Amino acid sequence: MSPKAERAKMLLDDFDIFIEKALTDYQVPGLAIGVVVDGHVVYSKGFGVCDLDTRAPVTPETLFAMGSCTKAFTTFVIGNMVEEGKMGWDDRVIDILPEFRLWDQYATTNVTLRDLLTHRTGMPRHEFAWYNAKISREEMMRRIRFLQPSFDIRQRYQYGNLMYFIAGLALEKSAGVSLERLIQDRILSPLKMESTNFSISDMQKSKSFASPYIEKNDVLKKMPFRDLSLISAAGGMNSNVEDMTHWLNMLIGGGVYKNRVLINPATLQELYAPQVIIPGAPESKESLLYAYGIGWGVISYHGHYFVSHDGVSDGFTSVAGFLPQERIGIVVCSNKNMTSLPRYVSFQIIDKLLGLPYHDWFQEGVESIRKNKQALKERIIKDDLSRKMGTMPSHALQEYAGIYEHPGYGKLEITYQDGKLEVHYNDLIFGLDHWHYDVFRVAEERQDMVISIEGTKLTFCNNANGEIGELIIPFEPLADDIIFKRKMEEKLSTLTYLRQFTGIYEIYGYTVEIVVRNHALVAIIPGQPNYELIPIAENEFTVKAGPGSTVRFIMNSANQVDEILLIQPYGAFTARPRR
Repeated sequence: MSPKAERAKMLLDDFDIFIEKALTDYQVPGLAIGVVVDGHVVYSKGFGVCDLDTRAPVTPETLFAMGSCTKAFTTFVIGNMVEEGKMGWDDRVIDILPEFRLWDQYATTNVTLRDLLTHRTGMPRHEFAWYNAKISREEMMRRIRFLQPSFDIRQRYQYGNLMYFIAGLALEKSAGVSLERLIQDRILSPLKMESTNFSISDMQKSKSFASPYIEKNDVLKKMPFRDLSLISAAGGMNSNVEDMTHWLNMLIGGGVYKNRVLINPATLQELYAPQVIIPGAPESKESLLYAYGIGWGVISYHGHYFVSHDGVSDGFTSVAGFLPQERIGIVVCSNKNMTSLPRYVSFQIIDKLLGLPYHDWFQEGVESIRKNKQALKERIIKDDLSRKMGTMPSHALQEYAGIYEHPGYGKLEITYQDGKLEVHYNDLIFGLDHWHYDVFRVAEERQDMVISIEGTKLTFCNNANGEIGELIIPFEPLADDIIFKRKMEEKLSTLTYLRQFTGIYEIYGYTVEIVVRNHALVAIIPGQPNYELIPIAENEFTVKAGPGSTVRFIMNSANQVDEILLIQPYGAFTARPRR
């Protein structure tokens, strides 16, 4: 080892005791840490357990879901393609993917690959548009055009996964092979990262893998593994500390690993260079300026250039980073949802290796957790005070049940069971409680998720006829609330259903004929244009060309039309069938 590496190894000799205490303080089941200096692994250890039931210990070989640490692997391979002239950082996305569309035409036409990779397309997260969705990548790309931006293109940094999903598609289109194969051939195989993969099933077949956990009511609970293959480019990779130290050694070695050049140093510098400022007040006085490169976050930590990225997926949190000028790399992986411990571990190690003034990051993190829990309690109390007590829904609960659709978010179903409403969306189930008027609150999540939406308010809206026509959900806080339109029942559009209303009717001496044309019910009145009738409820239609007009068929006990009630803004009229 180099003298610097030897010194680093010595400085970290007593670090274990701090980690053991931190696992208890942060309620983290398991943690793995790897540190490289000057091309040497100076620290590689596992702490805690992979699983609270089996008590299998975490080792440097234990696999964790790496979440958004994947982004740096995606941009690395795109950098390879740029070097080969097959892609360009400032190539327009629509030139690579002609079917690509965003909300507005200007953004669609002008968004570049660099815009996607630096989170400056104007798009907020819209996470629930993809989270746990069982759809094809082609369908996901089609839906993106219906997702509202919150800023103009290049106006502001807004972190998200969907634009990395698009970058992955562009990469695959340019290379002619899958993203996973590109990363395997260009990174994992050359670096001997033999355990790293993009498959939950492969991860669970390995000799050591961590189970995901979440803290609920101060108790750790095992979470389901979440399949992120839809957005592999953004966060689908699984790895361990042993493999990730190879990755970090190559990066601090300027793109060279065991005398093999994997990427040009100039390309690496482009990845690390600040591309866009991350807005907001500094999180600490040690890091006053935050920026984003291409697949990497960039901060000035006590004046040292620190390149890193956090990774979060259901039940896992990790961080991978390095100081290129000091040739130090750090990776920390944990199996707890959204824990700050990996980030604080990395800061504590950097302080130790650089001889910086002592700062108790672990204690600062514990205090931050306490404050956040208190703030959550206060928000719940404040929320309860805003509730209008003594109100009732405008409909019987079973009338809210049905299918609701949004072109970007897909289908959502409201079901009624045992006197309660439930939301079924993307194979996720949420129990609802009445809040006030036609507003319902997510009171129970039947499954644990990376970010809880308990307490979210859903608002049902009536149309002009008093029927429930829309469901409003604030899925994306930086854009307008998402409006799901109620979808008519399938049976209301079948030919068998429509034909029962056909026939000749009379109203004030006029003859009206109801027929089926092109799978739609049509009213024919002599001397007038034909009127298409759109089903809105059982035996009830709205007039397509006459907003505000409703046609209701009154059925007798033999399920035959007894009369037609035509409801218009200025009155109601009755038509009877000619027998």
